[in-house]
Order: sequence, then C-alpha cells, then structure tokens
Amino acid sequence: LEAMNKKLGTVVLVSGTTKDGAQDAFRFRHVATITVPGKAQVLPVFEPLYAMPSDNTLPADEDLEVSAVRLLRPEDSVPLGTPSGGRRTSVILHCWRSLPKLTLDTLVEFYAKGLGHFASGDLEEAARWFENAQRTVPEDGPTQILLQLCRAGRTP
Repeated sequence: LEAMNKKLGTVVLVSGTTKDGAQDAFRFRHVATITVPGKAQVLPVFEPLYAMPSDNTLPADEDLEVSAVRLLRPEDSVPLGTPSGGRRTSVILHCWRSLPKLTLDTLVEFYAKGLGHFASGDLEEAARWFENAQRTVPEDGPTQILLQLCRAGRTP
C-alpha cells in the first residue's frame, strides 16, 4: 500500500481488513479498489481521516496492526489498544486533522459518488462529483488524480 500512497497522493492507506479491525474508531474513506500485483485478487483500500468521538480504544485482545507513516506531533497519535503481543499500536493522522469534520464528511460523500460513477464507466458524472470534491478540499490527492483520469477519458 505504500506505493499506492505515492500514486494517489495520500499519506496513510489501509486494507479493508485493517479498517474492519478498527471498528468504529475512525472515519474512513474508500479511496480505490486495486488489483494486487501478480494476483487476480482485488483489494479495497481506505484512508483514515479522523478519529471518531469516543475513547478510540479497541478491545485489548484485538490483533490490529496499523503502521504510522508520518509523525507530525506526538499528541497526534491516536491509541488503538494493545494487540495480543503486548505492543502498543497507534496510527498517526496527518494534515486532515486541520480540516473541520463537516468538510471531511462532505469530501467523503462527493468522492464516494464520483468513485461509484467512475467504476461504472460514467466519466462525465464522475467528473462532476470529483469537481465538487475538489472545490471542498482542493489539495485532495485522490480527487485530483481521478478527476484527471475522467477528463482524459480513462476508465478503471
């Protein structure tokens, strides 16, 4: 997934398994569905956007591994519980922390609608939703990339 971060302009991407393991601790955005190199398997990938308003602690027996890719400040670390190995695991949220929750929720809504139209091959409608997402958060990498693909007439 690290290579996908560079391609999509994201900082943290997680698999569906990790997203499911985090339960309701984070608000995630489905960014893309990728084909695993060398396999016929497709993998949905998600971006954690913000911690949900709870204590953000998973059950102690949850075997969840989430890696931090960029540390801004130690206080940005969000505890996710203690995996069975006894090691404390946390994820570091990145620049999205400075945006209002409502803005991120709007981005997620517009992006999801665009992604659905993109996946079905309706590039004109997908571009319309990605343009809405881009107006909401102009610096969003995945929106910029998929909007360029739509404008170039390239389907998934």
